[in-house]
Amino acid sequence: MNPGTITNREDFLKRIAGQLGRDVDLTPPKRVYKHRPQDEVLKDASDEELLETFRMVATRIHTDVVECESANLDDTLRLLIERYDGQSIIAERDDRIQAWAPQTSESFDWWDAERPEDSRALAVKADIGITIADQALAESATIVQYAAPGKSRTISLLPRDHIAIIPKSVLVPRMTQAAKKLAELDRTGDLASPNGVNFISGPSNSADIEMNLIVGVHGPVRVAYVLVHDL
Repeated sequence: MNPGTITNREDFLKRIAGQLGRDVDLTPPKRVYKHRPQDEVLKDASDEELLETFRMVATRIHTDVVECESANLDDTLRLLIERYDGQSIIAERDDRIQAWAPQTSESFDWWDAERPEDSRALAVKADIGITIADQALAESATIVQYAAPGKSRTISLLPRDHIAIIPKSVLVPRMTQAAKKLAELDRTGDLASPNGVNFISGPSNSADIEMNLIVGVHGPVRVAYVLVHDL
């Protein structure tokens, strides 16, 4: 028996309940909350209001926000790479990023799920990591990234700077909606449910006891969100 494994639990509890003359129902109770304030945050916000909230909060957390249409995404990425002086780049192996990514750098690499150690070594030396968000939270300007082959949190953590592509269609009010989506994926019981989820809110930062904020301490120094309006 593996450590922490409970065996014959139902039979044991039913036997005890029988001795006490009681029925036993092992179905977990469904929790019904009288108050759910989390559902009220940005409840009636329009798409434009969510965008405006996202823009405003992203600025507060020291994140660059760039907006474009998908037809201009290639040029937008090119300009960002130039602004960040990106000579070496590593990106998620995503068909959408591969279609848009400007192959102008001397070193443009894709995460290789078959050779993760080699990819990790490239990420350590990379100037820029490029990812695409699975969801984005307006309330906190947070991007949500699901773990999957060809995608690694290393891409957003180890390179000097991070560029995250955000389709407008994945923008939701807050963590509440992201959790509901994950619960739905889990209930399907298929491979759609990710085995890991990363929540990223701008560049790394820290503050000492006097609350002096320092940005870019233990992760990317700069982060750019590229909002794509027609995706």
